Amino acid sequence: MADLSLAEELCSQGGPYLFIKTSGLQRILIKVHLERYHKAREWLVEHFQGRGVRILDLACGTGYGSRLLASVGEVVGVDMDEEVVEHANRHYKTENTSFEVGNADDVNFLDHLGTFDVVVSLATIEHLEDHYRFLAWVKRILRPGGASIISCPSTFTRDWAAPHHRRDISCRAARRLFQKCGFEIVKAFHQRDRLSVRHILRELRTNEELPAPPLRHWIVYYLRRPDHLLMRAYQIVLGGGILFAHQQYLLFPSSRARIP
Repeated sequence: MADLSLAEELCSQGGPYLFIKTSGLQRILIKVHLERYHKAREWLVEHFQGRGVRILDLACGTGYGSRLLASVGEVVGVDMDEEVVEHANRHYKTENTSFEVGNADDVNFLDHLGTFDVVVSLATIEHLEDHYRFLAWVKRILRPGGASIISCPSTFTRDWAAPHHRRDISCRAARRLFQKCGFEIVKAFHQRDRLSVRHILRELRTNEELPAPPLRHWIVYYLRRPDHLLMRAYQIVLGGGILFAHQQYLLFPSSRARIP
């Protein structure tokens, strides 16, 4: 399990994680981000048992997670942000870890990457234009005996994360999605953290890069989903803070899935 000492190590290298020392929200985000990569590595070590594999880390960010996965095999990290890919190449590029700029919505780009034993895509499918098309591509390019690790939020987020999040996917909806796309869930990992409104307001005041939607969006959203407004009110008043919940799955294509 990742802890904040790893976040401090990232912080010492600058880049997007530089401000986490004073940010409660970013501390939670980086903690859960690292937990996901540690869990992914644990699953891959167990599944492949030392066999050398080729891994795609899609939406790899600054590359720290790709470095963790590199203990399992060769890693190709891809992200659409040129700045973070530059950071990844500067700090984490090795003989078996490389990084390049690309967009998961670009089918031509995805096809040029070739085939993989593993596709890791953490907190990505909620951003994509067509997540069904993406999952179909994942299944098509996986090598025999391959696996995919996919994660996304498991609670509603589009009141604060739109337009960056194009959809919310509940745990039940995720299971239906993967089944429809020809995958079977072999392992699951769930995260739940809460953050007080005080910390969120502080983040809004001090972090100019936080992608907060305009007030009009909040009004329109809650007029359409008054149930979500009531749920947020409960979380704030009685629930201990705003809920950040995430789901992560180890997937095998259905034709060769095996449940331990």
